[in-house]
Amino acid sequence: MKITSPFFAGFSLIALLMSPYSHALDAPVGVRPCCAFGQDLKTELLGVPVPFFTVENIVDKKGLGKHRYNDGSQNVITSLLGLGDETNGLIYTTKGGFIDTAHVRDTADFTYYLYQQIHQYLGTDHRIILPAELRARHIRLKESKQTLTTQERHEYSLTLAALLAFRLAQWHEIAQWFGYQSIIGFPELVSAFSPEDLYSNMLGAITAKQVLTQQPKLSPEGFAQAMTTAFAAQLQQLGSVSTQETKHQIQQLNGRWWDHEARLPQKWVVMKRDYQLGLTLHPNGVKGGTPLTLSNQLSNGDSSTQWAELYLHKVGNEPTFSKLPPALKNAIVWQPTQFQQLADFAQQQDKQERGESTQVIKE
Repeated sequence: MKITSPFFAGFSLIALLMSPYSHALDAPVGVRPCCAFGQDLKTELLGVPVPFFTVENIVDKKGLGKHRYNDGSQNVITSLLGLGDETNGLIYTTKGGFIDTAHVRDTADFTYYLYQQIHQYLGTDHRIILPAELRARHIRLKESKQTLTTQERHEYSLTLAALLAFRLAQWHEIAQWFGYQSIIGFPELVSAFSPEDLYSNMLGAITAKQVLTQQPKLSPEGFAQAMTTAFAAQLQQLGSVSTQETKHQIQQLNGRWWDHEARLPQKWVVMKRDYQLGLTLHPNGVKGGTPLTLSNQLSNGDSSTQWAELYLHKVGNEPTFSKLPPALKNAIVWQPTQFQQLADFAQQQDKQERGESTQVIKE
């Protein structure tokens, strides 16, 4: 089938183009509660140590359970105790370093969601409104007069979905540093720019893209089932190790990447951060590991921004951003082109607070 106009001339054409799941599908809510870097992490509540309770954070490939679309809506206790369909945590891999499975699954779900929306509206002037994270978030699809084949629509939509899902993950790292809380009462400063986060997010986008390349019409349940299989295959390919070996690798980094004496949710439980927000990522914690890449171009050579862009709009006075340089603080709208500037600011502030121990890691 070839689409002869970017404007939908009739209801029958709309019905032909749209995914049967796009209207009923909910955007992923929040993130899966998981995994500050470390092992057997101590905790405190309102500054008071909580005795006899630690968070281990370690899983292995066999214990991950079944992927569930939009599982970020489950409560913290259910997630941490592994009582839901999924169990999430840290897995060490010989080629990908440490993988945070919650980050993989969150970005995979967002890739699936955005693919459904973009595929339906690609080539039209349309906005995908997302829940706010410190700033109001929306994705604007742009009108185009290009004629797209069915295959082109599929390919372009999927490339944009994976890229924009990862951009949302980059923003989430920034928002965490500036004080955003997915769940009120659970500060996330400890997780902002953690060295395994964005590599894991990109792995999720790439895995979902691979699934949808082969099976673009999956229902949410079908996508979850396919992700369970595909994620296990990715971990196998990256050389995932046993729970005991993951624990050993994490213990080797005690005092360098994390502090066993600090207590969650203290920020400096995690001592090392990675503030680099590129589209090609090399894993931290291994040498000669497998790089991951997402493209900013479509297969026809168009920049992704010719078709879709992410916008973050100012909300109120934004006291959380008060220390930013005026050019950033006063900007009504931020886009991914400002993300590295925001991450660089975070890195400078952390260096002042902690000294050179907060340098970017590439180990």
